[in-house]
Amino acid sequence: MKIKKIAIIGMGLIGGSVGKALIEKKLADEVVGICRRESSLDRAVREKSLTKGFVNNYGEALLGAEIILIATPVSGIKNVLKSLSEVINDTKILVSDAGSTKKEIVDYAAKFKDKFSFIGAHPLAGSEKSGVESSSSDLFEDSVCILTPPKDASIENCEKLKNLWESIGAVTHKLSPEEHDKNIAFSSHLPHVAAYALVGSLPDEFAKNMVASGFKDTTRIASSDPELWKDIFMSNKDNVIKAITRFKETLDGLEADISTGRAEELKVKLKKMKEMRDNIV
Repeated sequence: MKIKKIAIIGMGLIGGSVGKALIEKKLADEVVGICRRESSLDRAVREKSLTKGFVNNYGEALLGAEIILIATPVSGIKNVLKSLSEVINDTKILVSDAGSTKKEIVDYAAKFKDKFSFIGAHPLAGSEKSGVESSSSDLFEDSVCILTPPKDASIENCEKLKNLWESIGAVTHKLSPEEHDKNIAFSSHLPHVAAYALVGSLPDEFAKNMVASGFKDTTRIASSDPELWKDIFMSNKDNVIKAITRFKETLDGLEADISTGRAEELKVKLKKMKEMRDNIV
């Protein structure tokens, strides 16, 4: 796959990594980055995540772009879509995103289907670190990217987006926005809730030099950007609440076994949970 021009709005961890991968693999003639601040653009230039950059200038930056990727935090995607609708009037142009929630975004994008074509995407790759300084050209190698095309999406655009993500190392799967948000609440959003809660459960007098490696491994993602995850939790709040409820029920069951001394019942549950984890690829 060779792209003549792609525009990436938001040059952070995800946007910067996409740009680096496309440039290093020579998959795009031009990778244009669009940032909100000059300082962000300067960092993206230093990281070689783009071939040309602009600060809040959609008009010139988007001219001739085949694909526009919105790689901003979830809270900013709808504003970007609205801004794009004011400067684009060509349904041949494919707009996508990399947000961690999908239904809210896909529903909003449908308002502008006479302005551009939109297909949602969510790369299941990342880090507890943020910013273009943490970006990597191999971030998406052997990762999964979920595509959430609307029912009226063209086969050509679906293939174009699929090829984009697969060309930089991801395996793609298609889900409806509703299925995506329901599943991702358990596999991504709940683990972040749990990691934050584990750290928040430490008593004030806890000795920091007594932190075991298991705790560090389990809570690594609690070092993620709080602003970013606050927005993700709220965007998918109904599904996140369902996941938290199920998690609390599971914890209650373990607590009951421990408190009443049901050692064998506890062992059976732990064994089942171990087998489930071992079967996750």
